Amino acid sequence: MAVDINWVAVIVVGIIYFLIVFFWYYPQIFGNMWLKLVGKEGVEKSKIIKESIVMVLTSIITVLIIEVLLDLTGWNDVSSALLMSLLLWVGFVAMLAINQNIFNDRGVKLFFIEYGAYLVAFLVSGLILALWQ
Repeated sequence: MAVDINWVAVIVVGIIYFLIVFFWYYPQIFGNMWLKLVGKEGVEKSKIIKESIVMVLTSIITVLIIEVLLDLTGWNDVSSALLMSLLLWVGFVAMLAINQNIFNDRGVKLFFIEYGAYLVAFLVSGLILALWQ
């Protein structure tokens, strides 16, 4: 079975995915609250730059997986793409995150800050990929 990948869409949506997660932690959005909940006062700019480079790549790979699954299943309309994105987030991201939160005693508020970003990024990615068809 051949998979038809729109590489331009994957790269553009991957960058959008990255930007959603990056700006989610902007101080005026959830950044200050996150710092308080994890007991930090700040993050070094050099660390942010290094982590962002990795995160751009992982964001593109995540969007690539969503694109492949949408293509393989034929779920290319908006509602199906949103459902697929939600199912992927719940089935993989949320379940792993819940396990991590339980064992690390991180609390519900921190869970929603840290993994809510990915929920939004998954849903926006599925939406854009469906509309790009």
